Amino acid sequence: MKLFSSLSFFLFLNSFFSQNPISWEIIYENSRSEILFNAVIKSGWHLYAVNVPDPNHGPLPTKFTFNANKNYSIVEKIKQENPIKEFDKEFGVKIAYYKNQTQFIQPILSTESRFKLSGAIEYMTCNEEKCLPFNYKFEILINHQD
Repeated sequence: MKLFSSLSFFLFLNSFFSQNPISWEIIYENSRSEILFNAVIKSGWHLYAVNVPDPNHGPLPTKFTFNANKNYSIVEKIKQENPIKEFDKEFGVKIAYYKNQTQFIQPILSTESRFKLSGAIEYMTCNEEKCLPFNYKFEILINHQD
C-alpha cells in the first residue's frame, strides 16, 4: 500500500510540475536579423509582459537571457506587443499581461553566418486559481544561408 501511495504522489507531482500553459515557438527571421519568440497561451491563463507598470510589486515580468557567444551581440532591448493593462485586486497593483498569444522580438547582430544561440525565458503565468513560475531553456540555429 505504501508503494502505491508513493507512486500516486510521484505521478501527481510530476503532472503538476509538467503542466505548462505556455508553449513557445522560437524562430530566427533572417531578413530582419531578429529572433521571434511566439507564445501561445492556454485559455484562462495570463503571461506577463517584459515591461510591467510596477516591476517591484505584483507578478514577475517575463525576462529573456542570452548565453554569451562571440558570434552575435544583442542590438537593443527586446520588443513586446502592447499588453492588456489593468488593476489586479489580487496583486493590488496595475499589471500588464497577454492572453491567447503574443510575440516578443529580439534584434541581434551576427558576426558569423551559422551558429547556435541559447538562453532562457523566465516567466510567470497565472489563472484564477494559481500562479506558476517557469524557466524555459532554448537553443536556436542561426543560419544566414537559408
